[in-house]
This record gives sequence, structure tokens and C-alpha cells, in this order.
Amino acid sequence: MKRLIVLFIVILFLSCSKNKINLDSDTLSRYSIVIENENKYIADSLNVYLKKSLGVELSIANKIEQKNYILLKYNSKIKDDFISFNFSKNTISILANSSKMLSYGLYEFLEKFIGIRWYSSDYTLIPEIKSIEIPINKEIIYKPAISTRTVHSRLFYKDSSFAEKLKVSNEAFPNYVPNARVHTFHRFLPFEKFYLDHPEYYALRNGKRLATQLCLTNNDVFEIVKDSVESFFNKHPLSTVISVSQDDNTQYCMCEDCSKIHKKENSPAGSMIYFVNKMAKLFPEKTISTLAYQYTRKPPVTKPESNVLITLCSIECDRSIPIDEGCKDFESDLKGWSKLTENIRIWDYTTQFTNFLAPFPNWGTIKPNINLFVNNNAKWIFEQHSNNPSELFELGAI
Repeated sequence: MKRLIVLFIVILFLSCSKNKINLDSDTLSRYSIVIENENKYIADSLNVYLKKSLGVELSIANKIEQKNYILLKYNSKIKDDFISFNFSKNTISILANSSKMLSYGLYEFLEKFIGIRWYSSDYTLIPEIKSIEIPINKEIIYKPAISTRTVHSRLFYKDSSFAEKLKVSNEAFPNYVPNARVHTFHRFLPFEKFYLDHPEYYALRNGKRLATQLCLTNNDVFEIVKDSVESFFNKHPLSTVISVSQDDNTQYCMCEDCSKIHKKENSPAGSMIYFVNKMAKLFPEKTISTLAYQYTRKPPVTKPESNVLITLCSIECDRSIPIDEGCKDFESDLKGWSKLTENIRIWDYTTQFTNFLAPFPNWGTIKPNINLFVNNNAKWIFEQHSNNPSELFELGAI
């Protein structure tokens, strides 16, 4: 699963099959580990696996003091995520733009060149080997197409170290405001607080106001939601993302003003983007997340603001076959959104929800689906696996 989630663009320089050397245990023992940043635990992790696989444990230094070394270094001034492997006759350099990506780089090195596999949180395959083969005069650069990889499973939420090894997040909603992650309209305007005195704040359906969704063209609604969003951010200053999104039903507002927007935009998503775009302009340093889900899944005409995150949900799709074969409507909507924004988060589903213990052999669908997402501007992929033990729980999650 990891290789499907972590999609890399690989750039190879000076590649030549003859330019390889074998480092046996005796030769490798003359190397040192140089960690120029503060994260010594990364160097310690490398030593743990070198000792178990090759029987060597290297000295650790914070600067280059000898000609043979393994350099672990990151440069936080570089914004875009990357991992770089540089090999020469006497050195191995693992470089990145952050401590997280450097850690990812270390685990990629251990997997690629030593053959280590993390099959579960309590079982790691560590082969006992006598040497490792590495290229020389070569640079390999990995640039992940997906910035945030989330598998909704307690395997990763309860074990951040295991998540790091598999290069996925250990949180379902990294950087989100707590309690404002999805389906938030009812949190901003609770029915029991507002409906009796202000039914006009809510959706008009067949001549009656219902506490199902908000009326997104009502100026008072916008002001209340704005104040609530501001309050949430003030309470959680380290959070950078908040969801301003529909509640989990399809009873959207059909008042005259909302309907005009829906007609003009060719989708009920029109009033949603109208609303969240106004909100996003007031919080330019934050990200306003919203849903493209059920009645808002069809893209409108208007582009979302650059700090609006579109969360596109594939809940209606048959997960036993690839989306581009069996869910053409979703594929069309995805491609439509990708023409409007490069800020797309996919909420996908990879388990059998009617019976978690029933066999669900969907191995042939995961890779083509992720390729489809990446080819259409998805920068964040959330795979909703079973959070609790289910059929082939660990295999499905990784």
C-alpha cells in the first residue's frame, strides 16, 4: 500500500549499471553517521537497523570529520517536499527539506537498499545480510506528488512511529481545528439556538424552512459563521485549516437567491463556493476546507479561492472496480474540479462498510484510483479504511 500512496517522480543522473559498489560489514564499519540537524533520533534509527541487518554500529557526529560517512541533513528553507539520495565512492547523503521528509528518506533507503519491510506495528522483516550494493556517482531525487497521505486506521493513529515508516500521517485531519473538521454548519449555527427566532437562517424546502442546511445567501448567516470561524482559530492558533461545510444530508436551500446561484453555476455547489470564497478572503493565511459531496459534488463555474481546499468524496462509487471503469460520474466531477483548482483533497473509501469481516479483494482498484486522483490535482488523499480490526486489517491498511 505504501508504494501506492507515496507516488514519486524519480530523476536519475549519471545512471550506469556498472557504477555500483558493495559495502560489506567491515568496510561499512569505517563510516560515521553525520547528522547536521538536531534530530539525532534519525541517526539512532539508522544504527538500530544497521546493527540488526549487518551487525555494525556507526559513530555519530554533528560535522564531517572523515572521508567515509553517511550524511543525514535537511534544509527547512526549501518549501517543497523532496528526498535526495547522493552516492559517491566514499559517501552516502540523504537530504530533505524537513525532519519528517528526512525520516521518510531514511526509511526509503533502508527498504530499497537493505530490504527491510514494515508489515505491521509489531512485525518488521529485517534480513541479515553481509553487504549492501549502492550506486556511485548517482543522485536520486524523489518529489512526492501527494503532500498529505492519510490512511484512516488505528494502526497509524495509535503508533506514530509505524506511520512514519510507512510515510503516512498519524492523524486523520492534520492541521485542522479540532471539532471543525467536517460537516460543520450545525456547529456554527446550532438549530436549538437559532431556529426558533431565525428560521430564515436555514434551508427553504417546499415553502418551509428546515434545520438541514444553511441559507448561504443570507448575510446574517455569513456574519455569524465568520465570527465562529474567527473564534475557532483564536482558540487554536496553531491550526491552519477549518472546515466550512454542509451537514450530512442533501436538503440544501432552494430559496430564490440560492436557486439563482445554482442555476447560474450549473450546480448547488455554486452557493457553497460563493460562501466559502467570501470566507477565504477574510482569512488569507488560513485554509478554508469545504466538501464536494453528494449535492455539491458537481463542480460549479466559479473557481475556488487559492486557500479553499476542496474535499471531493467518492462515497457513491463501487469500490470493487476502478473508478474510471465503474464510476464515470465521479470521474467527470473530479476532472471538472481539477480544471478549477489545484487544491483538492480526496476522501476515498477502501473497505467493505456493510460487513467489515467479509472478504473484500479490492487490491486491483487502489492503484488505478490513486493514479486517477494524482493526475487530477489531488494533493491530499484520505483513504477511509476500517478504523477497527476487519478483514485483512493490516494488509489492507499498508
